[in-house]
Amino acid sequence: MDSTFPTRAIILNRRDWREADRLVSVYTQNYGRLSLVARGARKATSKLAAHLEPISLSRLLVVKGKGFDYVGASLMEEPFLAIKQDLNKLYFAGEALRQFSLLVREGEADANLFSWLEKWLLSLEGAGEKSGLDKDEGRFRLALFSWRLFKLLGHKPRLDVCTACGRIIQSSNNYFDFSRGGLLCPDCHLTNAANAISGSVLPISDNCIKLLRISLSGGGHNLKFSPKILKEWENLNFHFSFWLRS
Repeated sequence: MDSTFPTRAIILNRRDWREADRLVSVYTQNYGRLSLVARGARKATSKLAAHLEPISLSRLLVVKGKGFDYVGASLMEEPFLAIKQDLNKLYFAGEALRQFSLLVREGEADANLFSWLEKWLLSLEGAGEKSGLDKDEGRFRLALFSWRLFKLLGHKPRLDVCTACGRIIQSSNNYFDFSRGGLLCPDCHLTNAANAISGSVLPISDNCIKLLRISLSGGGHNLKFSPKILKEWENLNFHFSFWLRS
């Protein structure tokens, strides 16, 4: 890698660093997730700070350093103002980027992942243009974000067959086994009762399985769903994300 290099970057988060600097976490188009020092960004006269706002897309010039690399220059390309002006959009965008930061490792470049994240933010930007983003729609978008992220990171769940015995999944009384990365039939759940005690298995309804299958295939944007199914999906995503990080 050159001593300086330009790249487009989505600003994930930032925090104060030393006396006048900030440490900025970004996901770049060419180099994956990076932690960069923005020197003097906390000063009132800083020209960098306005271009390194979280939930923004900027063009950066990154300079290699002995410890941390740092931002040599920045120019905001897309501020996502509609997200920042809507409290619901801002909340769900923040939650999505927080989960992204937890699951995506530093230094692993993936242009497809960058493109998908950019498109997701642009989609959220344009949602509810006249009346704002409805909270339930935001929850659904976040659940769909999590599920697609699992897939893009190479953790696509098996939803067609039992991950223990290989038999085709039938309706009713199935489970999701996080340790195996997919569904578990009722018979195999009985013979693997220890997993339920360890917390790696959750029951899953037939309707939730249908929703997950559709969302993995690329659909799901216009689905009608009950609050109960959405809550079940959110709970599944929470446990799956925790399992992947452990």
